[in-house]
Amino acid sequence: MLPKFSSRAGFLVGLGITPFAFFLALYSAGSGHGDYVLARLLYPIPMLATLLTDTTITGLSIGLAALQLPAYGAFVARGERFRWLALGVFHGVAIVAAFSGALASFSG
Repeated sequence: MLPKFSSRAGFLVGLGITPFAFFLALYSAGSGHGDYVLARLLYPIPMLATLLTDTTITGLSIGLAALQLPAYGAFVARGERFRWLALGVFHGVAIVAAFSGALASFSG
């Protein structure tokens, strides 16, 4: 059985992990000359949002990335297997889309 926490606790855990994930994503971006692999793995939805902004990382993508892990934490905090599975499938599909070639500008 998975432990159950409040949504607030899950949000705070996600918020605590966010700076480390940001660092890894920025590292893989390589000042615009990187391959963005970690950015696309960790933040596929914000990276796909660049398709709405002429393949430019804007405040929209940064805001989505800042909220992604806290939202994930709040969503799965209850510990129900369905939530973990649904989030895993959702994130996995987003990763596949991010590596499908749609983000050619971010493939190094």
